[in-house]
Amino acid sequence: MDCKEAQKCIRLFLADELNIGEAKKFVDHVRSCKDCMEELTIEYLLSEGVSRLENADDIDVESELEEKLNRVISRKRVHSQLKAGLFLVVFILICIFLLGGV
Repeated sequence: MDCKEAQKCIRLFLADELNIGEAKKFVDHVRSCKDCMEELTIEYLLSEGVSRLENADDIDVESELEEKLNRVISRKRVHSQLKAGLFLVVFILICIFLLGGV
């Protein structure tokens, strides 16, 4: 993902509207690109800050944004593990079917 694509995804990411693959690519990019991380931080502060100001809540942009980025990585890891587990189950069922038919 390049900077132009990442910047188009910022609002979708903040609204949790990216699929897991797109979100992972986005997170990988912003973690390695200072400019895109800065843009994401500004957008996050604007979107969260307005609602928090209305409620007089404190906002810790850095840690909250980092937590959101980490959740994407965790979801991607779980998604990959589930796909691998499903593949293994299907493989075992096929083996049982083939061996049972012999």
